Amino acid sequence: MSQTLFDKYGGVPAVTLIVRDFYRRVFKRPNLRRYFEGVAIEKLILHQIAFVSMAMGRMPHTYEGLTMKEAHSGLGISGASFDLAIDLLEDAMRDNDVSAEDRRVILAAVKKLRADIVEIK
Repeated sequence: MSQTLFDKYGGVPAVTLIVRDFYRRVFKRPNLRRYFEGVAIEKLILHQIAFVSMAMGRMPHTYEGLTMKEAHSGLGISGASFDLAIDLLEDAMRDNDVSAEDRRVILAAVKKLRADIVEIK
């Protein structure tokens, strides 16, 4: 059995550092911060930790909640905002010692969700 990226980088503690770093970067950007007004941030961070963990190869857990499309519907997220968020996630992973090759793998999984998240091309 091969080691997953999730295991390689240290599991939940490492993913938690990356996700919290990502959101610190997001909240410094007014054009991204606006999408999170009225959102329970800690709950969102926990969801994001689970999502990034799965993108890194952790076995999926049982999820009961909105689909990606439902969760982002009506927010008016633009393609440019999505791209900026991808860049910030890559920066957070790089600054938390995720290799360039592994970042590409993880970001490819995230980019597959573009159609479910972006409403404004």
